[in-house]
Amino acid sequence: MEETGLSDLKYHHGNLKEALIQAGLDILREDGLEALSLRACAARAGVSHGAPKNHFANLAVLQAAIATEGFRQFAGTMRRHMADASNDAREQILASARGYIAFVEENPHLFRLMFSMERQIDIYPELQPASREAYAVLREVSEGLSPENCENPVHRTSVETMLWAFIHGYANLKANRQFYTANAETGRDPALEEIFPQLLYLTRHKEV
Repeated sequence: MEETGLSDLKYHHGNLKEALIQAGLDILREDGLEALSLRACAARAGVSHGAPKNHFANLAVLQAAIATEGFRQFAGTMRRHMADASNDAREQILASARGYIAFVEENPHLFRLMFSMERQIDIYPELQPASREAYAVLREVSEGLSPENCENPVHRTSVETMLWAFIHGYANLKANRQFYTANAETGRDPALEEIFPQLLYLTRHKEV
């Protein structure tokens, strides 16, 4: 995935907050979630171990900031895949799913952090708009699905949840290499297009 946002920053005291967030992203990508600490981020950013306290009272606050950036990049990855697809409703849904899967595969530890921090969204309010930005992509593409896909839909949320559950589940199974039965029978992971449910699509998806 193309790096966005923070990756080109120079680590100096003028942008220490951003440097620490980027350091955390780098540590997650290279060493995993267990390696993430204030001290490790400080060392990576080239500052003293006490310097992070100027912006982050503890590791949880830094994790929330890293997760916030993660959700922004997550949304951007899905939208880039959508931009390369046709405006057809099914193609837009599949493109967003490919972006979702690509992000999870390339950022498994960041993804774990993002969704563990979501449970504390009321404690770290900056997480909420970033999380909503990512969910808005799935909400948008789900508008290309007919509500008839849900037998008794109460509202559009039923369709959104159905789509999210499928994509999220597939992405996690693929990223964690858990398609054991399929691999034993076919020698490969099942392709998204092969197992995507037969759904009813509206004639055209809205402009994106």
